[in-house]
Formats: sequence, structure tokens, C-alpha cells
Amino acid sequence: MSKARKPVNKKKVFKIILISIAVFIVLNLIGAAVGTTISITHPKRESYQDREDYTKEAGMWGGYDSYDKEDYIVKCYQDYELHVTSVVSETTRGTGKYVIISHGHKSNKYGVVKFVDPYIELGFTCIIYDLRGHGANASSICTMGGYESLDLNCLIEDTFSRFGDVSVLGLQGESMGSLASLNVLRYTDKVDFVVSDCGFESLKYMLHDMYNDMHLNPFGYCADIGFKLLYGIDTGEINAIEAMKLRNVPVLFVHGGDDDWIDIDNSMDMYDEAQKHAHSELWIVPGASHAKARDVAGKDAYRDKIGAFLDAAGVVGEAASDAEAA
Repeated sequence: MSKARKPVNKKKVFKIILISIAVFIVLNLIGAAVGTTISITHPKRESYQDREDYTKEAGMWGGYDSYDKEDYIVKCYQDYELHVTSVVSETTRGTGKYVIISHGHKSNKYGVVKFVDPYIELGFTCIIYDLRGHGANASSICTMGGYESLDLNCLIEDTFSRFGDVSVLGLQGESMGSLASLNVLRYTDKVDFVVSDCGFESLKYMLHDMYNDMHLNPFGYCADIGFKLLYGIDTGEINAIEAMKLRNVPVLFVHGGDDDWIDIDNSMDMYDEAQKHAHSELWIVPGASHAKARDVAGKDAYRDKIGAFLDAAGVVGEAASDAEAA
């Protein structure tokens, strides 16, 4: 006679199923957190040649080849080495005016060559460089403005010690480079002005806004978790608005009117805060998509806007005044 089968414990089976589903969901969330984070922190690098070709085809390479240039290495945060180039012309020698220009995500120092002519014509020696994990630099995580602002602080110190005649130092940043240029205000009081082009107010805001636009709202939270789990980084702490509260630095915010990647609200929010501390302006360029304000406005309009902003903000150094009077 066969033994009678024990009755199935339905509650136990149901509990096992629920636990399995919960584990599956948690593992997938962790996977999403890691995946979304790595896609940002380890971008595919654009080559120098590709960026040079693009800039030339767009007619924005300008007089770059005719200027005097010096390549050098600057050791920055955690001894990470940045590849840097100073760009000088006869009109910038002796003015004491310098600007450090920071590029955007996936780009390299050639991505900001389009800004060189406007600044050269305003008398500024330009310092362009590859942000960490980009260009010719060694492999490293990209934190969209966190470690990058610490690197930039080192580059600021190097600029003062290397050139010795700095009377005015400005920062220009595009997209990710904008957040680095504003977040660095946490660490230095040596910046006289900032031009923030299509910037975002914080890493957290950018991540959530980006995924919300793609109707993938939970992935913003996944990225927050991923940055914390993998690198110990709180995305909310890489924050331009909080950094601006610490300094009285004039800021010109530039944003494309058709930017569908970084919402104009970012520049508007930052402008609202910046104007509480120093003369600041907001320039919306009609018809410009993300990182295309300089392209659409043109060299002359971009130069004139910066020049007028600097005049209105009273950004004048003694060396610059002496050179202009000579």
C-alpha cells in the first residue's frame, strides 16, 4: 500500500514565490543602478580627430592653428594627470587675463576650440584641457562635475603659479563642464567670473530629468543608488546652486532655446540664485539645441555678449587695464 502524500503547504509555497519575486526585483534594480551609472561614468571617448573634423566642418575652428600653444600636464585630485593646452596670441600677451574652458561629456579639449576665438579677441589667454576620463587622459570615472571640480581647482592653482601675471581669471564651461566650473566655487575664491553654457544645476537633477524625459523615471533613483554604491558619491551634493551661495562671483548663463537634453529651467534656477550674490545674466539663444548656443549665435555675437557681461559686472584687472591703455 503506497504512502499518502503530505498535503502541499500553500502558504509556504506562496511565501517562497513572493521572496523569489522580491529577490528578482532587487537584483534587477541593482543591475539597473550599476548599468545606468557605468554608462555615465565610463563614456565612449570622442577622438581628437573626430572633434576637430566636426568643428572645422561647422566653421568654428577659427584662428586656432595660428595661435601659439603649449601642451603640458597638470597633476590634479588624487594625483590624476590632465592634458592641458594654453593658447596665446599677440593680443593676449601681457593682459593678465586668463580663462579656463571645460568641455562636455564624451568630448575633449578640441570640443571647446569654438570658444577660443571669442576670448582671444577679448584679450584672454585660453586654457583648454581634457577632463578626467576623456581625451588623452588615463582611464578614470567621470562624475559629471564632482571630481572634475576638484581637478579644476588644481588647474586654477597651477595657472596662477605657472603664469605669474594673472589679474583676471574666468571659467567657461559647457554642459558637464559648466557644473564643474560652478561647483569648483566650493573650493576657491580665485575666480572672477563664470560663463555657464547649457549647464545643469546638480548631478541629481540632471539624472532624474534625463530619465524622466525618456519615461524611465525609476532609473534616476537607480543612478543615485549606483553612484552611492559604486563610488560613495551623493549625486545631490554635486550642486552648482549650493556652491554659488558661497561666493560673490558674476555668472553669465547661456542656454539654447531648443535644448531638449538639459532643460532651460536649470539655467533659470541657477540665475535666480546667482543674481543674489553678484551681477549675473541669462541669455537664451533662440533655435539652439543642446551645446549649440555658440554655433547658432556665431562668434561675434557670443564674443560681444561675454564682453558686455564683463563690462557690466566690472570684471577688470590692473594688468588688463594697463595693457589696454598702452
